[in-house]
Amino acid sequence: MNLDSQIRKLARSVYWQNLYRSSKDAYGIGLFKNTANFSSVQVNFLYWLQIYDMLYTELQKQEWGSILTERVINNDIRCDAFLYWRTKSIKKQIRNQKIEEQKQKIRSKGNHKGPITPFEVDLIR
Repeated sequence: MNLDSQIRKLARSVYWQNLYRSSKDAYGIGLFKNTANFSSVQVNFLYWLQIYDMLYTELQKQEWGSILTERVINNDIRCDAFLYWRTKSIKKQIRNQKIEEQKQKIRSKGNHKGPITPFEVDLIR
């Protein structure tokens, strides 16, 4: 087992997740003895604590339905694939939202008749 895998295993553990959540809520709780000049291992560990905190929160809210499960979170490869898919999905949602906003701007001007295509929206930018 390599170092990154061990860091991720620790970061998703109940103990460290609880400590991380507590440290976010109560600023007096420190995760490390040092409070500055974190090592690369510490930075990597904090990164994964944050990622797994986000994933467990989204799992609890069932934000992604049956796609995000404990099985996905506990497997590094599945987790990485989900994070990649999640990023692409969010970017697509943002893009579609911007297109809809542009369509609304065109409609509000009142000088366009018929359906508005994404091509027309791109011309506005």
